[in-house]
Amino acid sequence: MGPTRMSIPEQASYEDGLEDEARIARLFEMTSDLLATISRDGRFTLLNPAWEQLLGWSLQELQSGPIEEFMHPEDVEQTLALLATRDEQPVQLEHFTNRYRHRDGSWRWLMWSTRCDGDTWYAAAKDVTDRMWLERQALHDPLTRLPNRLLLMDRARQALARMHRSNGVVAMLFVDLDRFKAVNDNLGHDAGDQLLIGISARLAELMRDSDTVARLGGDEFVILAEDIENESEAIALAERVLDALEDPFPLGSTEVAILASVGISVSRDSDADPEAMLREADVAMYRAKAAGGRRLALFDESLRQELSTRMEIENRLRHALPRHELFLAYQPIMPLAGGFAVGAEALVRWRPDGAELPAGAEMLPGMFLPRAQESELIVQIGNWVLHTACAQAEIWRRNGIAIPVSINVSARELTELDLAERVREELAYCRLPGRALCVEVSEEAVLRDPERARSALKDLKRLGVSIALDNFGSGESSLRLPRDLPLDTVKLDRALVQSFDRDKERRAAFAATIALAKEARLTAVAVGIETNRQLALVRELDCSLGQGFLLHNPAAPDQLRLRDAAGSVTSAPWRPLVRLGSGSRR
Repeated sequence: MGPTRMSIPEQASYEDGLEDEARIARLFEMTSDLLATISRDGRFTLLNPAWEQLLGWSLQELQSGPIEEFMHPEDVEQTLALLATRDEQPVQLEHFTNRYRHRDGSWRWLMWSTRCDGDTWYAAAKDVTDRMWLERQALHDPLTRLPNRLLLMDRARQALARMHRSNGVVAMLFVDLDRFKAVNDNLGHDAGDQLLIGISARLAELMRDSDTVARLGGDEFVILAEDIENESEAIALAERVLDALEDPFPLGSTEVAILASVGISVSRDSDADPEAMLREADVAMYRAKAAGGRRLALFDESLRQELSTRMEIENRLRHALPRHELFLAYQPIMPLAGGFAVGAEALVRWRPDGAELPAGAEMLPGMFLPRAQESELIVQIGNWVLHTACAQAEIWRRNGIAIPVSINVSARELTELDLAERVREELAYCRLPGRALCVEVSEEAVLRDPERARSALKDLKRLGVSIALDNFGSGESSLRLPRDLPLDTVKLDRALVQSFDRDKERRAAFAATIALAKEARLTAVAVGIETNRQLALVRELDCSLGQGFLLHNPAAPDQLRLRDAAGSVTSAPWRPLVRLGSGSRR
C-alpha cells in the first residue's frame, strides 16, 4: 500500500506546522534568556546555547552530571527540594534565585521562573548578578560586609512579625566600642579598619543562624536576636559579647584589646517599631558608657522617661529659631595679667517658651546641642550662630572695638558642608575682614574626617579667618594635631586646667602642651579657670591668656569688659587677685 496522499488543505496545514516548529527552534537558539528542561532527579535534559555564553561550559558538560555540581553549595538543598516536589496536576509557576559557577570560578546569580508538568520542569532564567551586586552594596556595609541599617530594620520587622508564633522576645543589642579612636590615632586608619573587620567576624561567630549582626557605621554594631526566651537571655548574650571582645586582636606586629558598651532593648510586641527599639538600645548603651564602659544596660522605665525627655527637647528645639528662643552669650578671652578682653567666644543659649526654668535661667549647650547634632538642626543653628556673631562683631567694630569673635563649629559643618563659602558670604554681608572671626573646632570634629577637615580649615585660612583647636590635650593624638592643621590658637582642655592643681601628671601634660604650642608659634588659651590656685598655676606655666568663671562669666554684649580704640570701656577692667611669685614668667 503506497503512502497516504494529503489533501491540499492538509498539506498546507502540515507545512505551516513545520514552519512553526522551525520558528520555535530558531527562537530557542537565538534568545538571550536561559531556557531549560530539568528532570525531577536534578539533571538538565535540554538547554539552549545561551547557557554556554553565560557560564562558559559547553552544553554537553552542563548535561553530563547533576546540576548540583555547578550550583553554589548554599543553594543546593533549597533547589533540589523544589525539583523533587510531586503533584498530580502541574504545579503553579515558581520563582526563586540561586547561583551557578562560571568556568572561571566566579558565581552568577540566576532568577528562575519554573513550572513542573509530569516528570519534567520547564524553566526560564535571567542573569541578575549585577542587580544582586547592587542590592548587596545598598544593603551591606562596604568594609565589613555586614548588613547595614536598612537591612537590619527590614530583618527586625520580619522578626517582630514572626514573634506571634512563639512566646519569646526580640532583642536588639547596640554595641559601641570604647576608646576605638585611640586605635586610629596611634596605629592609623588602616589598622582601625582591620580591627573593625576582626570584630565583625568575632561577633558573627557568637550568633545563631537566625540572628543578625549589622554595622551602623564608625564603631557601632547592632545585634538582632529573635526567638529568645526573655530579657535574661538577652543579657547573657550581651555578656558573651563583652567577654569575646576582651581577647586581644592581632594587628600586624602588635595586639589590641578592645572594650565595649552594650545597650539592650527587648520587645514582646509584634507591632513594635524597629526604629524605636534601636533608639531605646542606643539610649541604654549611653547609660552603660556613662557608667565607665565595659558594661551593659537594659532599657527600662527610667530610660524610657529619659528618652521621652530627649525627644521632647528635640521637638521643642525645632521651633526654637523661628520663635527667637535662642540667644548668644559672649565669654571674653582675658589676659591673665589683667586688663581687657582680647577676644570673645559666642556661646549659644536657649530659653524655651513655657519651660519650667528659674527666672533668668537658660538651657546650656550640653543640654540640647547633642540632640541637634543628631539631625539637620545643627546646621540651622550653626548658620544662625555664624550670622548673629558676625552681626555683633560688626556692631563692635563700628564702635571702635576690634576684637575677634569666636564661633564653635560642629563636625558635620566642618566635614560635610562648604563651611568656607558660608563664612565668606557672611563676612561680605556684614562687611567684616576675615580677622574679625575665629572658628573653633574640636579635636573630635577634626578626627571624624581628617582630610576633609584639613581642607576646610585651609579654605577658611585663605579668607583671613583665624582657627582655634578646642579641647586641646584631651586625646592621644593632640600632640600631633597642631603640626598637621593650619592653626592659630590652641585652647587647653578644661579637664587639664581643673585637675592639675592636685595631679602632677596633668600639670606636666599642661606644661608639655604649652611648650608644643610655643614651638609651633601658636597662641595658647587656658579654658575653665575657676579658682585663684588654678590661675596661679596656669600663669606659672607661662600661659598668658585664659577663659573661665574666675575671669569673666558669659554675658550679654553690653556687660563685657571691652575697651575701644579711644579708651572708652563698657565696664572696669579685670585685675587678678593673686600676686605673681618670684619665679613666675609673663
